[in-house]
Amino acid sequence: MTTKKVNKLLIGLLTLVFMLAGCQAKETPPFLEVAGVPVSQRVYQYFLQNEKASTVSHYMTKYHTTYNEHFWLTKYGSETPQQFAQDKALRTLKQYIVEDKALVTAGLIKKPLVAFTDLKKADQTGASLSGMAAAQKTHSALMMRLRSQYAKKYRQTITSKQLENFYSQNKDKYWGKPNLVNYQALTFEREKINDLGRFTALVQQVSGKSSDLSTIQNDFASKGFSGTFVMADSSHDKDKYYGNYLRASNSGDVQQGIIFIAWTSNETMSLVRPITFTNGGYYDFSTVKEDVAVKLLERRLNATLAKKAARAVLQVNKAALSKQKLS
Repeated sequence: MTTKKVNKLLIGLLTLVFMLAGCQAKETPPFLEVAGVPVSQRVYQYFLQNEKASTVSHYMTKYHTTYNEHFWLTKYGSETPQQFAQDKALRTLKQYIVEDKALVTAGLIKKPLVAFTDLKKADQTGASLSGMAAAQKTHSALMMRLRSQYAKKYRQTITSKQLENFYSQNKDKYWGKPNLVNYQALTFEREKINDLGRFTALVQQVSGKSSDLSTIQNDFASKGFSGTFVMADSSHDKDKYYGNYLRASNSGDVQQGIIFIAWTSNETMSLVRPITFTNGGYYDFSTVKEDVAVKLLERRLNATLAKKAARAVLQVNKAALSKQKLS
């Protein structure tokens, strides 16, 4: 082969190499990268599907829409529910990955998104969790350890003045004592109720009334239903009447002096009437000082991570991302 032919062959090979290199440079970009961490379509789908229920609730509440086959791609305001859910999933993913990177720095995990490699966990009752729920359980437990590490590491950087100010500003949220509730209760044992239909009708008649329960006790007894009357307060009976009182309070079904129905066990039913409410006040600063420090530092860490998440860079393959659907 002549030198001229060899040169032509080399030029041809070099041209082919450059063409291949060019093709490689134009390969499809990664699906998604968050703060330098590649995210697969599988992992992104977990975050996207996790927004489904809250997105439906948001649009049904705000726009009074109905959920049907057109829901996700119908535009309400400036965007569709599909776009709303995608944006929210990306924000959640940014926060999650920033937190995971902090866990890596703290030596608690080896790499971000590691919780998605094992998606089977058990909850506190022993029930099996899978998918996003399992990953969230792992992540939450690790974040608790991170906050504990952070609090121990930076405890000495907090001044007494900072602690006092934080306590003063947040004592309603964290360090308020429960209100003291005094109430009357009239309790009936199910096995002693011979005519359940008649008894239920009587109970419904007095529920919501303001009558004294000692009087109602006598009225029920005259009709063949014997109940036990007690005066109690929330500081001594939290697992019985007080728990029912709290549930009724949270649902707005209880007022001072008004009777409400409480199933105090599988075998007993009570009529409960709150009499007085006394403000419980606050736990003294001296007794909760260390808890104040922990919560202050937790808030500081959370704020730092939130700022990092807000600044986290997203690199998105928009064409591929647009194909990730909710239905």
